Amino acid sequence: MADKTAPDKKRITIRRSQAERSSSTRWRACEATLEGLAEFGHERISTTMIAQKAKISRGALTHQFPTRQELFVAALRHLHEDWERNSPVALPMNHPVVPMSELTQQLWKTMFDDRRYIAAVELMLAARQDNELGRILRAEMARWIKIRDDSLLRLLGHGQGDSSATKLLHLTLSVLRGIAVHRSFDQNDELAPELLSLWVSMLAQGDMKCNSGESYTGVGTHNR
Repeated sequence: MADKTAPDKKRITIRRSQAERSSSTRWRACEATLEGLAEFGHERISTTMIAQKAKISRGALTHQFPTRQELFVAALRHLHEDWERNSPVALPMNHPVVPMSELTQQLWKTMFDDRRYIAAVELMLAARQDNELGRILRAEMARWIKIRDDSLLRLLGHGQGDSSATKLLHLTLSVLRGIAVHRSFDQNDELAPELLSLWVSMLAQGDMKCNSGESYTGVGTHNR
């Protein structure tokens, strides 16, 4: 007797294969977009350049992402989701409290010390525009910032309503962002590690004040 389930199994296999190919194409397109943004900037990059970098046809690219706008937003979401899986943001709810100085080093290693971060900066600049692309990018950035801040403040042992801790976190993120951007055009390869080390040492002084029983409200400031 013929196996009546065989055709169904074949269709399932075909569908799975198509889904896998589609997922692979989207992944390559997003990675190529981030690479191109870091290299050329959001105003100069084209879908033709992205297709070439991704080693896919332009037709395959536009099938997945009909417009450059959709591709940019998908690339930013792709990067954010990577950070959600592979940065301190991914640490579990019950993870022990992490000192700010240690968290800063982890953030640098997993997020800022990555060529793709410059692509994120390019898309941040594009998000300033008062157009559809800017609005969609801002919405994705707001989604990511909430996830990031909630997770990092929890790791630091603070709640969402702790304004001092939030300001210090945002200051640290701004410092790391500045170091990453400066490194993108600076010829001195040793400067970025030196700047990072300097900031971490300043944060470590604040961590020690916290451990001694003083409340830490910022770099170089404290209350008894």
